[in-house]
Amino acid sequence: MNIKKISGIAAGVALALSIAAPAQAAVTLTSGNYKITFNAFDAGTVGYGNTAGTKCTNVLACDAIPSAANKAPNGFGPSEDTWGIFSVQSITNLTTGQALFTQTAGNYLTGMFGGLKDTLVSVSVDPFGATTSIGSTGGWLNMYYNTNDYNASFGPAGRTGEKMYTGITGGTLALSADFNQSPLAGSTDYSYFSSYNNTTLAGSSQGFLDITGGSLGAQLDSDAQPDPNGRMHDLFLKATFGRTRVAQYGWTVDATGDVQGAVDVPEPGSLALLGLGFAGLAGLRRRRAAK
Repeated sequence: MNIKKISGIAAGVALALSIAAPAQAAVTLTSGNYKITFNAFDAGTVGYGNTAGTKCTNVLACDAIPSAANKAPNGFGPSEDTWGIFSVQSITNLTTGQALFTQTAGNYLTGMFGGLKDTLVSVSVDPFGATTSIGSTGGWLNMYYNTNDYNASFGPAGRTGEKMYTGITGGTLALSADFNQSPLAGSTDYSYFSSYNNTTLAGSSQGFLDITGGSLGAQLDSDAQPDPNGRMHDLFLKATFGRTRVAQYGWTVDATGDVQGAVDVPEPGSLALLGLGFAGLAGLRRRRAAK
């Protein structure tokens, strides 16, 4: 076999693999309801006090209450009160039980969220202590394919721009979404709701998301999640959090949670890419046979 033929075969294999490789790392979606399970680290504003009552009802008034030491570390602008990073552990089709994605070495879905502004803050007191409840506005979330997991040890200082975090945002965008109104019945003014014990910072949060882009965006843009006020959204996020692993890194809390949505039709894109890769190899074989 001469050098020209060897070079041609190598080029054909390289082309096929370069087309097929993203398909092996990508999420292949199937019809049905699904759940994205994640771990996260949050930087958040705290310090609204331990006396019962409504503390503020608009962004500017809420900005004025916490001391500088209690504001979200490395928040973008004076009004951002919650942001953080996350890593997807798995994606499961709840209808069939099929695992669509499981985190493995070299194959990660990691992301960043932020832009949430405290707009309504209320403190309640009971025999178990003071609890702060917050209604936020705004908010966004971006998720990327990456070959490495997030590195929480960078802490809030790993943020290098509004929507940039070291080791995360250089990957391929899989999904982008905005938080949208409203997670609570009778309330259409807030995009995210959280509540936590003032002593332990243990609590929970929830919000609805509407997809804006990313390689998986078209398949997940289903408007299948109804909020308590009758509006339809693409995704519903819920999380629980507390201070268990964060002190040495500078985060406010660490969190676990999931995002739920639906896919109405199978997504052929990943399989199509893999098919193109094999088609390239088949075409190369035909050309060789004809010579």
